[in-house]
Amino acid sequence: MSELTQAAVAVKKNPTIEDYLTKYEPEFQRALGKTMDAAKFSQDALTAIKQTPKLRECDTRTLFGALFLAAQLKLPVGGPLAQFHLTPRKRGDVWEVLPIIGYGGYIQLIMNTGLYSKVGAFLVHEADYFDEGANSERGEFYDFKKARADRGAVVGVVAYVKVKGYDESQYVYLDAETMRERHRPRFWEKTPWKSDEGEMFKKTGLRMLQKMLPKQVEAQSLALAASADQASVKKVDGVEDLTIQHDVEDAEVVGE
Repeated sequence: MSELTQAAVAVKKNPTIEDYLTKYEPEFQRALGKTMDAAKFSQDALTAIKQTPKLRECDTRTLFGALFLAAQLKLPVGGPLAQFHLTPRKRGDVWEVLPIIGYGGYIQLIMNTGLYSKVGAFLVHEADYFDEGANSERGEFYDFKKARADRGAVVGVVAYVKVKGYDESQYVYLDAETMRERHRPRFWEKTPWKSDEGEMFKKTGLRMLQKMLPKQVEAQSLALAASADQASVKKVDGVEDLTIQHDVEDAEVVGE
């Protein structure tokens, strides 16, 4: 991108979303580092915006706050990987963008730490065999066996990681009702919680599990993701850090 193009965007009186993507491309590249090309990142973002036109009506600070969050986390926006979602929501009279990190996004972030050899989550159905316990030999453990026939309704989720170089693993079990009552947004019917509850259950399990993992430098992006997921994230020109606000209980999330 030429300096002339960036200068033209800077002085434009009513810049468009495309203009802002052009303006911020160098900053996107600094955040992305060598993991992703900023031009490709911007194009993916624009495709996601075109697929959900309501995003164009949202506060630009929250749209680009979400995009800079994705860039800092080094996650692609939209697309088949579904690692990072842009969701329009209305808070009062103002439309904002709600960033929602997908199950695949948390998998990627945990693996990016380099601390774990395996990470995942699986749903537990009412007909499955599942039991938790603890003893001096195994420590905390669970036993699970998938039902062969009709597994019935989902009753919970197990999220787990295996520490690289060791047999040691950590896990967390959350029951379905707790996840629905405590972790899904108020207007969940128009978010991925409605279209793919299973993925959101698994994502929530990993989000809760990360709180139990060692707080090391390698896990900073994971902690940022858990902090900003489903929050109001704003990009303000002249301010280096993103502004993250969690008082979104009165926000109505709207899908297309």
